[in-house]
Amino acid sequence: MFYLKGKGGRGVALSDWNWKLPVELQDVAWDCAAASLTWCLNAAGYAETEAQVVAGLGPARISPAYGLLDASGQGLVEYLSELGIGADYDDSVDWSEMLGSAGHQPMLMGGRAWCHWTGVRLSSQLFPEYNLEALWLANPAPGWMGVYQTITPEQYAALGTFSAVWFTDW
Repeated sequence: MFYLKGKGGRGVALSDWNWKLPVELQDVAWDCAAASLTWCLNAAGYAETEAQVVAGLGPARISPAYGLLDASGQGLVEYLSELGIGADYDDSVDWSEMLGSAGHQPMLMGGRAWCHWTGVRLSSQLFPEYNLEALWLANPAPGWMGVYQTITPEQYAALGTFSAVWFTDW
């Protein structure tokens, strides 16, 4: 599991970021990573637009022909660093790691077979009373390949390998 250290060394609560923020729908077919990162930035209190994120990522990291050019998420972490935001990534994160980490900080994930990135709000581990295993998303293209605003373990397995990017300090 990957958790951020927290502001001032304390743990991070759901009240430390706006996980309820409405989804940022992608403006064009190729910028799901930019839209998802925009959602994360806005959820952390930054007023970045999707167009600003695309421009900040630049042609070395995102393109209209291919979308995000590095599926690992490393370029997203580099861009966040340029903004002064601490972040990290894992280019092969399994379902249990995502369940344990979702909801503890702004984060996004991308699936290789899905060819898509999405913001990650929460996991079912935070609400065990619902007896459901799922991740709640801020999916910028609801319905893409059958995934709307939640993803199940079966969908995750079919659409992976997944990368994850999460904020460590903002």
